[in-house]
Amino acid sequence: MHNIMPSIYGLNFLEQSILSIIPEVVIIIFAFMVLFLTFFEKLAKGKNSYYLSLIGIGFSILYVFMLSGRNLIGFYGSVVFNGYEVFLFIAILLSGFFAVLISKDYIENFDIPYPEYYSLILFGISAMMFLVSSNNLIMVFISLEFMSICAYILTGYIKGSTRSTEAALKYFILGAFASGFLLFGSVFIYAAVGHLNLYAIHTYLENISYGSPNGLSRLTGISEYLSAGLLLFLVGLAFKMSLFPFHAWTPDAYDGAPTPVTTFMATGIKVAAFAIFLRIYSLIYNFNIINFNDILWLLAVLSMTFGNIAALLSSNIKRLLAYSSIAQAGYILIGIIGGGLYGYSGTLFYLLSYIFMTAGAFVIVIIFENSDLISLDIKKYTGLGYKRPFIAAAMSFFLLSLAGIPVTSGFMGKFYVFSSAIKSGYNWLVFIALLNSAFAAYYYIKIIVKMYMPDNEDSVNSCVIAEGKNYGIINGSIGDGLLITILICLFFTLLMGIYPQIFINFANYSAASLWRI
Repeated sequence: MHNIMPSIYGLNFLEQSILSIIPEVVIIIFAFMVLFLTFFEKLAKGKNSYYLSLIGIGFSILYVFMLSGRNLIGFYGSVVFNGYEVFLFIAILLSGFFAVLISKDYIENFDIPYPEYYSLILFGISAMMFLVSSNNLIMVFISLEFMSICAYILTGYIKGSTRSTEAALKYFILGAFASGFLLFGSVFIYAAVGHLNLYAIHTYLENISYGSPNGLSRLTGISEYLSAGLLLFLVGLAFKMSLFPFHAWTPDAYDGAPTPVTTFMATGIKVAAFAIFLRIYSLIYNFNIINFNDILWLLAVLSMTFGNIAALLSSNIKRLLAYSSIAQAGYILIGIIGGGLYGYSGTLFYLLSYIFMTAGAFVIVIIFENSDLISLDIKKYTGLGYKRPFIAAAMSFFLLSLAGIPVTSGFMGKFYVFSSAIKSGYNWLVFIALLNSAFAAYYYIKIIVKMYMPDNEDSVNSCVIAEGKNYGIINGSIGDGLLITILICLFFTLLMGIYPQIFINFANYSAASLWRI
């Protein structure tokens, strides 16, 4: 076999290609195994598919650690695996782990088919991992579509729910337009440089930029096609990153989807979208053709400002967190604009911390829904701190982290990305971001005030338990999966806030694996 297959990059071509996608393949195998349970009535129970999904994610994490330290390039450069993928694979697998862990009680209450639901979660995880490791424009498009299809189906997964169906339809229609922009952008980029491989495009642009005194202006046709392609490609990725003004799907999809799916979209999809954008930015956009940094600067400011204003006006907790995620996307983008090892590692650190604080906040929302204790209306949170002190305290901590209060991971994430932008000279951008952070703290603290400072004595009794209900937290108990997720998220949100060096070192190692720093 070694004599037949070409030997490239140190290993046999076939060996290296297979090794480079083992974590994704493991997830896909378990997704099919979960789906296969539907053929057996006795096995097609929630617990079987639930535990099988968790085992699959565990095996994938194990393979990621086993392959860490390797630098693998597979399928003629279409897929790569190095320290960058190790960090982001773990982040995506954690978001998938949380999504599965918090789904068991939820899907039982809403009568959602088990195996199909869990298999779609696993397929979505594998698509995100393929997207992160993609090094080819076609591979990026295919992975993004694979991930999107899973998200469309999961968004409308609650049968008979008009809100869920409407959210899925809006998400699908807007997503189709975004995919068109992404595909046309790839076509223009290919027409300009004649390559689909991201490293090859980078090398081509580097030779033009530094190989001649006039740089890209020497070839006007290339500059025009490339600029148009990068603009269209940016629109497609901005849709997935929930950047203003490409955010329209976010509040409706987050509100209408099952809350575990909302958690999955808010964490996994956002991390995967920012991860591939960071790779492409470091390879192509970093040449700053037609001042792309100024465009990103404007997108970051608009996303932060709009997201915070819309969140302030929201009375629905899921929609508030959706608009908050738009603002958070603006903060994360600042680290990419800042650039360099410090900016990129700060972005990765922020993405990891964002998973824990966002997943934790949505878990509290799920507890409310499961118990039918209170509605999603923020006004109904009045007096919750007296009725359920642990849940209220956990929710308060996650909200404070999202606001960027010290001793939380959210504060350290903002510190790193803002510092990188200041080092690169983007002082006004950081100033606007600080104003937005102070403004955002108001609507986060407003929820905490509702929970701990009731308007009158009778409002403590506003958390009325529906008669006849016997699940969720009504009897003072929380489902195992929900409790484990809350404790993990609390632990890491606090640890990353008071001792971030372990995680920033990991992020530095990951960022250093990018092609160009």
